[in-house]
Amino acid sequence: MLTKRTMLLGTAVLLAVLSFGAMASAADFPKAKQLRMVVPYGAGGGVDISTRILATPAQDILGQRIDVVCMPGAGGQEGINFVLQQPRDGYTLLVTDYGPLVTTALTEEVTYDLSDWVPLVQITEVVPTFFVLAESPLKNVEDWVKAAKEKPESLTVAHGRHLSVPHLPLILFEKTAGIKNTHVPTTGGSEALAYVLGKKVDIGASVPSTIASTVKAGTMRPLAVCSLERVATLPDTPTMKELGYDVVLPAWYTVFAPKGVPEETLKILEEKFIEALKSEGAKEMAGKSNVLLTPYGRDKTAGLYEGTISSLKTILADVKK
Repeated sequence: MLTKRTMLLGTAVLLAVLSFGAMASAADFPKAKQLRMVVPYGAGGGVDISTRILATPAQDILGQRIDVVCMPGAGGQEGINFVLQQPRDGYTLLVTDYGPLVTTALTEEVTYDLSDWVPLVQITEVVPTFFVLAESPLKNVEDWVKAAKEKPESLTVAHGRHLSVPHLPLILFEKTAGIKNTHVPTTGGSEALAYVLGKKVDIGASVPSTIASTVKAGTMRPLAVCSLERVATLPDTPTMKELGYDVVLPAWYTVFAPKGVPEETLKILEEKFIEALKSEGAKEMAGKSNVLLTPYGRDKTAGLYEGTISSLKTILADVKK
């Protein structure tokens, strides 16, 4: 029969073995297998583009393949839950803006708490942007407001999923301007762009990196950006603030690890991802995609994450009024 002392000794040995295994695993990171960066949006949108800008040089620096996997199902929750269901070893990470991760958690029942995530590295800060076809009769925001007031809900706006980064500014703008549009949810920026290009909607809401190539080609025209200052990649596009509408709501694209990943692994990922984002390869890719890289490590990124949670609680309470 096992004595209490024997059982305690056995437990201690098991814990020591598990602890040693975890340390050995962390020490070997990332040699064991390829990494996955899960994006809770469709392919071709701003988050996907920015993730690939990071992943391409990072896999050379880490010496390990990195797969970017887009999982837009269930409003992004499919991708988020997939990451949570994987081993907490640093090989499966989440890359997202605040939309599916934070806003959804503040407005719906989800399987996680916001403290279950470790903000690791910020890739870029992005600015919601409203845009139309170059041939659109809506030449500016005032044309938009005038048309919407004359015929409420006659204009259609594709914006990404409900309460996403482009959708919240649209709601705030409508409240400020006293107008109503017909909202058309999509899986993300690339689909919103496709809807505008295909003339399925009148207006699109996304971010500069999504529309950059079409703006350069002259097929798309940005109407306004939702930031305090003009965006360097769209210098001729006015801010909503300039136009008299207090709609300022930039966002981040950030790499998250689920809580429980070994500290040594987190340190490696943070260091190597920052190195990758500062590489010439990343800068060249970002320039071609009109993405302004703003690489921040864990300390600053964590502060931005907590600040966003606080701000969104206030904004969402105001939207409901």
